[in-house]
Amino acid sequence: MTTAKKVASKSSKSELGIDVKDLKVHYDTPDGVVKAVDGVSFSLRQGERMALVGESGSGKSTLAMALMRLTRAPGRIAGGQVYVGGRDMLDLDEEEMRLQRLNEVALVPQGAMNSLNPVMKIKNQLLDGLYDHQTEGDQKMSKEEQVEIVEKLLTAVDLAPSVAEMYPHELSGGMKQRVAIAIATSMEPRVIVADEPTSALDVVVQRNVMQTLGRLQEGLHASIILIGHDMGLVAQFSDHVGVMYAGRLVEVGPVKTVFKSPKHPYTRLLIKSLPTLSNKKDFIGIPGLPATLLNLPEGCAFCLRIGQTNPEKIPWVNVAKDHFIQDCKKCSSYGK
Repeated sequence: MTTAKKVASKSSKSELGIDVKDLKVHYDTPDGVVKAVDGVSFSLRQGERMALVGESGSGKSTLAMALMRLTRAPGRIAGGQVYVGGRDMLDLDEEEMRLQRLNEVALVPQGAMNSLNPVMKIKNQLLDGLYDHQTEGDQKMSKEEQVEIVEKLLTAVDLAPSVAEMYPHELSGGMKQRVAIAIATSMEPRVIVADEPTSALDVVVQRNVMQTLGRLQEGLHASIILIGHDMGLVAQFSDHVGVMYAGRLVEVGPVKTVFKSPKHPYTRLLIKSLPTLSNKKDFIGIPGLPATLLNLPEGCAFCLRIGQTNPEKIPWVNVAKDHFIQDCKKCSSYGK
């Protein structure tokens, strides 16, 4: 049903998969407006992988929810554009956006245990999205077609067809995450947003799940945005990395370039905090506390963390090929 849908329209790798411009997500509180995502812009070509990293509270998951138009009150998308397939997702009405989810942009959630329906068999959850996107003119699937589609989706994520007759509580954590990936890729989306897809899994299962996700993404020629804390996983999986701090992107570039030659002080400190097997050294934490997102200045938020006063407004500077940073002169040498 869905496989033939996009075969003729596969995009070249040079075509943009997603283009995010000046995205803002605010939370209205009694004390004022919290700018959880504050003017984030980036683009990703078809078939490319980008990871977003940063401490908890930096705005990564809020950004992921905004890309899916799943922000809920008291949060609101306060501005910006999110172009997927030439259409601004933020300009669509609710029904149009519902049809775009899973079809053009899909989410692999952080906790598969909470995202799967505990009282529905796996086969019904795999078919649910396909049914939901059928229009009046579409021919209903026969039972044979349903069995074939479910078996194909499960096999693609290395699960036995017998899993179709099971309930979520009968599956291990890794199996549940594979089901979530099968659902997300069931309609061959153009963009996959993976919000910490391995956070609850052990190291061996993490690797297997990410290999499965990567293989499916390559087969679909989809763009993927990986939200995560694990810098090692990011280094192995992604083509590009974006570092978020206080709701803003502070550095974006090819993953090898950023890891070998980080330019923003926050990025340098993140990388220095990683343990290594080759060097025995004291753990180095990032000083201070993450910025409070209420009443943040227009200037450099990281300056406030390290005790600098009167932060400057930060220009976005191209320091190398495809490598950009928010260039604050006051804190640029910190952490060297």
